[in-house]
Amino acid sequence: MSELIRPIFVNVSIIVSLTFLANMIFPFNHKRPRTLKENLFFGLIGSIAAILCMIYPIEALRSTVFDLRTVPLMVITLYAGLIPGSMCALVIILARLWIGGEYAWVGVLLTIIALLTAFSYASLFREASKKWKPALVAGLLYFLFYIMIINMYVDFLPNSFYVAYFVPFYITYFLVLFLIDRLIQINMQLDETIYLGKLSILGQMAASIAHEIRNPLTTVRGMIQFISDDTEDRQLKQYAPLLIEEMDRSNKIISDYLALIKPNEMTLNQINLKKVVEDTLALLSPLGVYHNVIITSEVSHDKYVKADEHHLKQCLINLIKNGIEAIEEGGTISIKEKLSSPGHIDLIITDDGKGMTTKELEQIGLPFYTTKTKGTGLGTMITYKLIQNMKGSIFYKSFPEKGTTVTLRLPLMK
Repeated sequence: MSELIRPIFVNVSIIVSLTFLANMIFPFNHKRPRTLKENLFFGLIGSIAAILCMIYPIEALRSTVFDLRTVPLMVITLYAGLIPGSMCALVIILARLWIGGEYAWVGVLLTIIALLTAFSYASLFREASKKWKPALVAGLLYFLFYIMIINMYVDFLPNSFYVAYFVPFYITYFLVLFLIDRLIQINMQLDETIYLGKLSILGQMAASIAHEIRNPLTTVRGMIQFISDDTEDRQLKQYAPLLIEEMDRSNKIISDYLALIKPNEMTLNQINLKKVVEDTLALLSPLGVYHNVIITSEVSHDKYVKADEHHLKQCLINLIKNGIEAIEEGGTISIKEKLSSPGHIDLIITDDGKGMTTKELEQIGLPFYTTKTKGTGLGTMITYKLIQNMKGSIFYKSFPEKGTTVTLRLPLMK
């Protein structure tokens, strides 16, 4: 029995170590789509893990070879999709054929089954809020195929082998899934900490200069308005409205700064999410008609969230208005609801506008970053801050020329 267990621990150590290595180079993140470079890297890491597991297998029994090579294959396919999964499977198949033996074809068959099983549940796995459910189904399905095949073609294995191999196999499978899920949460917390640090710096700057700038701006605006009313100078009369507009725009930027550092008092109450969405759409529908944008809502259930109604409306107005402005020649914006993690509900806002690249997506919410020709990016920062103060979270998913999806996750009332 010890001869069976020892290589299992070596395989587990290899897989876990390479999981941490992959996270160090390309931190796991489900908020943005992976690039081809990242997919190829994950495929390479999975291939290396599988090869190392095959180098340290369980002692061969009549030319059979057992190890944990299909664990990284299934995990990578579930998380990253078909490209890295196929890359890993191809490497495993070539290595197994190179090792050879009477049962090499069984190893190839099991590898193909592992790839197809994981891929069939990959999309369901990535969309699920409780990822262990589709992972459990995929694992059990592969388990049944595995047991059936080796019982049919490798019928000389002792009963002790099944316990020593399959129990650690599935423990490792779920251990790696749990580890990646925890690493994703840690990465999100680190990103949030960095973001809050930037907000703090911005807030300190806002507090120190806002009032000093606002007072002379107000004075200059009043003087321009007063002089333009009584002057006969045509140029002054022509350009005075533009000057006043720019003064007001500067004053709004300062107000946005102050909203970041000193937001209005927030009161969290029981809020009907459906009613808030309907009220927001009533305000924005004229703007949508003006830009030839159709706004639809599929929020049909009376779900109650713990939020501040005024600030939640402000966030929805910012997000929907951004979607309208991203649509250049007419289009649609849809709003849907979806129960997510326990105690939370997702409000999903999707537009078919110009979308964003991966690089643009990473900078959303940073100071002064905006994809619009006119704007400061402060509206998105304020939305982030308000949602965070309501104990919620916000996620972006976007592709160039295919539109953007914003997911607003809010706590449900118990």
